[in-house]
Formats: sequence, structure tokens, C-alpha cells
Amino acid sequence: MLLYIITDAKAVIKVVDKNSSVPMYEQIVQILKKEILQRKYGESGCIGTHTELTQRFGVSLITIKKAIGLLADESLVIIKQGKGTFVKNAVLNDRLDRLTGISNIMSETNITPTVLVKTMRKIETPSYFEKSVKSALGKECYYIARAHMIDNVVAGYAKLYLPLEYGLQLSPKDIETNTIYQIYQNKLGVPLGKGVQHIRASKADKALAEVLNVKLDTPLLFIQRESYGTDKQLIEFMELYFEYTQYAFKIELDLSAF
Repeated sequence: MLLYIITDAKAVIKVVDKNSSVPMYEQIVQILKKEILQRKYGESGCIGTHTELTQRFGVSLITIKKAIGLLADESLVIIKQGKGTFVKNAVLNDRLDRLTGISNIMSETNITPTVLVKTMRKIETPSYFEKSVKSALGKECYYIARAHMIDNVVAGYAKLYLPLEYGLQLSPKDIETNTIYQIYQNKLGVPLGKGVQHIRASKADKALAEVLNVKLDTPLLFIQRESYGTDKQLIEFMELYFEYTQYAFKIELDLSAF
């Protein structure tokens, strides 16, 4: 049982129950984990220094270090020497100032990107694509499915459809170590032009729930992108799915009364 101290009419502070069969460090982990998941500290805020946490919970420094260590093992926090313990930002923040590879966005968010290629093969161009996309890709296209990983957990799943002339020149290593735009520019020598991106809400069907390791019908962020070379020829059609807590857009715009 957790104990509570009422400090005023509005504030209630949770402290550990030293008589509980649950170790104190585990009680602290559960309290802090709940607060982190409830966004009490924001996306990357400080949950306190070790000294502050020992005072808050009324326990020893050893107990706090053990609790923080467990949170770090779960990739929920990062310890910054001399500054405190901070929520580990696992949310990808897209500034929407240009279209770039997801791995680039991960790097800019201080997340080490990992890409795992699930499949690479020639397929018949899906019939549900818009007429213009089907016409640009042709009867057959090159299909690549890859998972974007954060700490060995799938955060996003991308389906890429490329013209055969380009897709057949790629290897799994190319896809795992470069963004598709880096490949086009550096390996294939294709100048990059414009892109069109559609963003909307979706939900996980059976296949996506399995690959993203979420429950059926979990809310997803669905991004659909068409990318073109400077000659205005389609070089990529992409469908990208993220579990809704893993991806965010941040953009600064001019205000207007009209």
C-alpha cells in the first residue's frame, strides 16, 4: 500500500510504504513510471536529481540509484551527470520544413536510428494506388518493407514502392544504412526534386498490429508520400505507419486573421 502525505488542499505526495512486501525501489519505479507515461515531465523534462529524489521519497541514495537504474534499463530515462535524470525523448519530432528520411529525423531527435529490412522484391503494382501513381510505377514495381527501430522496439513501419529500374539496383545494406533519398542522390545519381505528403489518422489492422507490436485497432499516424526527381518523374511512393505516441509534428507558421 502506498502512503500519502497531504501538504495542502491541492497537493498530495506519494511516498513509499516501508512495511510493504514490495521493495521500496520497485514502488518508486512504479510511481515515477506512471508519472512519466502521464507526461508529467513533458517529453524530455527532469524528474529530479538523486538528492531531490531521496528527499522526496525519504529513502537512501542506494535505493534511488537502483530505481533510476531500472527506469534507464527500460529506456524511460537518461542520466546526465551533474544535472539530473531526464525523461528519454522517444518521440520523433518532424519540423515539416522539408521532406527527408525517417532516420534523419531520428538523428535530429537525438535517437540512434536502426533500420531492419523485412522484405525486398518485385511485385505487381497495387491496384488501389491512384491512377497517376500506378501509371508512373508501371505494371510492376519494386517493393521494400522496413521497420524503424528505437531501442530494439519497432516505432514505425514503412512500405516503399520504387520504379523497377531503380529498385533492382539496391541491396539490403543500402536500405539499412541510408535513407532512400541518400541512395538516390549518392548511389543512383538521381537529382532530388519535390515531394507531396499526406498525413492522417488510421488504426492498426491485424498485419500492422503484429509488426508494430500493438493491439488491434490501436490508433496510428499514417503518412503517404510521393517523391519526384527534378525531371518530375516519380522516384518513390511510400506508406509509413507510426504508433500514435511515437511521432509528432512541430512547425512554426505566421499568424493570419484571414
